[in-house]
Amino acid sequence: MKEVLLTVTIATYNVDKFISESIESILNQSFQDFEIICIDDGSHDNTVSILQEFANKDRRVKVIAKKVNQGLAVARNESLALATGTYVMFLDGDDIYDITLFEKAIAVAEKDSSDMVLWDYVSFYENHQIQKLKEQPSDLIGFNVKDKIALLKRPSFTWVKLLRTQKIKEMGIHFPVGLTRQDIPVHWHLVTKLDQISILPERLAYYRQQPDATTAKKDKKLFHLAFVMDIVQKYLKDNQLYDLYRSTFLDQQINFLAGMYDNIKKEYKAEALVLIKDRMKPEHFLYLNEKNGLRQQTKYFFAAMNGSLKAKLQMQMWYISRAIFRKIKS
Repeated sequence: MKEVLLTVTIATYNVDKFISESIESILNQSFQDFEIICIDDGSHDNTVSILQEFANKDRRVKVIAKKVNQGLAVARNESLALATGTYVMFLDGDDIYDITLFEKAIAVAEKDSSDMVLWDYVSFYENHQIQKLKEQPSDLIGFNVKDKIALLKRPSFTWVKLLRTQKIKEMGIHFPVGLTRQDIPVHWHLVTKLDQISILPERLAYYRQQPDATTAKKDKKLFHLAFVMDIVQKYLKDNQLYDLYRSTFLDQQINFLAGMYDNIKKEYKAEALVLIKDRMKPEHFLYLNEKNGLRQQTKYFFAAMNGSLKAKLQMQMWYISRAIFRKIKS
């Protein structure tokens, strides 16, 4: 295959209901100088057959079908190693790209000599929702790309990024194997180390919400929120960046820990509480008492965890209010 400007990687696992639409959103792009690397992670539905049909019709599509499921991180790491394009993008097999994305993102990258370009997205349940949602003004309009703290607070999704392939290979970008939410450590690494970052303030990726998605599950995989933040903390300390980004890190970690406990199934809450308590150090409790960006329910949770009866009551009232709001909204 000749050298291309862009490598698009797709990791798939049991997405035969959606993969055709995802692939077509790539093949129908206004920009056509790309290769597609599809790594299937041991699907046992018709995903591989569908991918192979596309490969038979278009030489740019390369399919690697694994016999055993090894997880999204392994698939992404392997596809990155195989990428030959000047730039690389990552798409999940149930999501969709706007057909103008490649042309727009590469134009920005070439103009600014960018190592990373970020764009906005919408979350959708049904396809008919996309058109209206994507017309909403992007959250990135007027965004200060030099503000690394603001960038770190952006969603960490890998599929909202165009990356300069050689640069991120030199950086040793690696998705942590065996964990969900593996985008988070990679996002911190990219934002804190890259200087040539550009913004594309349009909603050009469409994030499908479906109950079978890994991120929708309420089982022990939610514990991975704690584990990936451990990786982020080690990265920051190993690279003498912890003091610089301490507040941002603590804010994200503490909110994630509280959210993990809130969302996980009842039978796992005791184990989740042990994970949380193991990570809470004096600096965390000091931060909880500071004026910061922590969610109010997060502050209630940790105060209740420390035995505050008032906070326990506040938590219960918050749960009731949320339940009423959700019932009204539905």
